[in-house]
Amino acid sequence: MESNEIVLAAPRDIAPGPKDPYFVSSIAMVWEPLIGVDAQGSMVGVLATHWESNEDNTEWTFYLKDNVTFHDGTIFNSDAVIRNVQRWQAMRTKPSPFYSFNIKAMYPGLINATAGGDNVVIFHLKSPDPVFPERLINFSSAMFSPNSFDLKTGDFINADIGTGPFKLKEYKKNQYVLLSRNEMYHGNLAQADTIRIRAIPNADTRYAALKAEEIVGVVDIGAIPPALTRDLLKDERFALSTNNNTLNQVLTVNQSKWPFSDPRMIRAISLIIHRDDVINTYFSGQAVPYGSILNSLNPYAIPMATIYDETQAKSLAHEVMGNQRVKASLLIPQYGINRYSYKEVGQYYQAIFKELGIDVSITILEGAAHKKLVSLGQYDFSLGTMGMSSYAPEGIFRTYLAENGSMNRLYHVGYYDERAELLLNNLKTDITKEAHIIKYNELQKISSEHMPVVVFGSDRTTLVYNQQKIEGFQALTYGVSLDTIHWR
Repeated sequence: MESNEIVLAAPRDIAPGPKDPYFVSSIAMVWEPLIGVDAQGSMVGVLATHWESNEDNTEWTFYLKDNVTFHDGTIFNSDAVIRNVQRWQAMRTKPSPFYSFNIKAMYPGLINATAGGDNVVIFHLKSPDPVFPERLINFSSAMFSPNSFDLKTGDFINADIGTGPFKLKEYKKNQYVLLSRNEMYHGNLAQADTIRIRAIPNADTRYAALKAEEIVGVVDIGAIPPALTRDLLKDERFALSTNNNTLNQVLTVNQSKWPFSDPRMIRAISLIIHRDDVINTYFSGQAVPYGSILNSLNPYAIPMATIYDETQAKSLAHEVMGNQRVKASLLIPQYGINRYSYKEVGQYYQAIFKELGIDVSITILEGAAHKKLVSLGQYDFSLGTMGMSSYAPEGIFRTYLAENGSMNRLYHVGYYDERAELLLNNLKTDITKEAHIIKYNELQKISSEHMPVVVFGSDRTTLVYNQQKIEGFQALTYGVSLDTIHWR
């Protein structure tokens, strides 16, 4: 094996540090969850081998993998899982650039976890939850050494945190993460000795670093925008690896004020977007046309037809606005410009919305400024992504369709649907998965007819690497296969 360090780059810092609920992104393969997903996005056991529930789904028993140790030598067992659950309960909420931690949203009704043996842990719930395992994928069940965190605050006290194929050797905030192979890993050893992941926020700088061979690949979402990707692929040194991921590309509409408070207007906006055109023209393989609120990887997603109908769109807009024209603002976060062709996408919407009587002005803002204006409701449209932290559909439904959902509260979306509220409330008492699925299907139908947000694409992990220098580079649903990357 090569001993030389492999250097990659990400558009953001993947190790925010001790106060982040995860310390480092799962991309780094430092920590592992109880349940993850395979390369195709299907649920698989990672630190848990299998699981089962009692008859009414109020207790879930997880059987843990044997002979696993954390990087500090602590044994991974039921006691370690219990300590992690206690940490969840102690910290309650914690912000993160990956998936913010909110115990009530992530594990509603969780009472505690108890040991059923050294490698058996039982989760006890207040009410039936037939999709509890779906809540635990990836970030939602990250397991850390009990000696690595302060149980009162949830903050980390050292970086010997995980069980993964890499150890966190060194990190410098907003600069780099240095990973070294875990020689005591319970699975196949990583093929590289050390990997450095640099944080390079500017897309042109990442592009230049690839061309100059200062880095040999990129990781994370939107690592190289489409236009630069196309240019790199003209050079025989570079290759592309792609995979589906759990993000949707969305246009958020402030529905708290006229004319967007009328559902017919949101429908008109959706109908006038030619999703095939916008995705094929501006995303170049970074996404596929899509219109469903649940991401395509979600096992409960129902594919919805992406309908384009300019005539009906204009008719609906006229029903709402008559012959009036309105001025509207479209906010685009700078980090979106660095990852996607959001400026061009915004200009596309600016052009087509004129046909509906909407005159759009575009403003590009740094992340903090964008967040502030959106949180104050001082916008009409905003471009961004919709993340899916788990495979339990309630996370998305309660965020976007519930009257008190975080999108309504934080983004002033102003969405309300009486039928959706009733279904969401009834989900709390359903015992069986079959009963949940019936409501999941109806909620998806509601969201396609009365839209809380306009979904126009399902994102794809699209990563460029230097194929003449490294191999074993495979895009995953989140990140890349760091453990199989090695020098040629």
